Amino acid sequence: MAKVIIDTSAWIASFQREGDLELKGLVKRLITEQDVLLPGIIKAEFLRGAKDGKEYEKLSDLLKGLAYLPVEDTFWERLSRFSFELFRKGLTVPLTDTCIALIAIENDVPVVHKDKHFDLIAQRKPLKILTPKSVEFRERS
Repeated sequence: MAKVIIDTSAWIASFQREGDLELKGLVKRLITEQDVLLPGIIKAEFLRGAKDGKEYEKLSDLLKGLAYLPVEDTFWERLSRFSFELFRKGLTVPLTDTCIALIAIENDVPVVHKDKHFDLIAQRKPLKILTPKSVEFRERS
């Protein structure tokens, strides 16, 4: 399987006891096969939601095993333009999701998510989305 970005929404859903079993399986598989790229914005967003210091450290240790995906200084100008273009097309999306989407597009990797904003961006920009269903389809081909 190719490299992917797992959005915070999918991370959270995969840790929920009553969460989506297919998504949990996909996230576990991606981690096991070392196919996950971790942008700093997702790391920060994910860790800030830890319930306490102990959970923060546990989650931080988990994320250390993933491939960090940095952005260059010029990324922020491109993000400004990308966000502006989406806004002018009538799409108001949280800046964090816009940032993750652009990182994924520029690195030609799909996003695993549980957040409607990524689907909306993908309708207007070349953002690839990976779902448990699309993985099953590709593997059977």
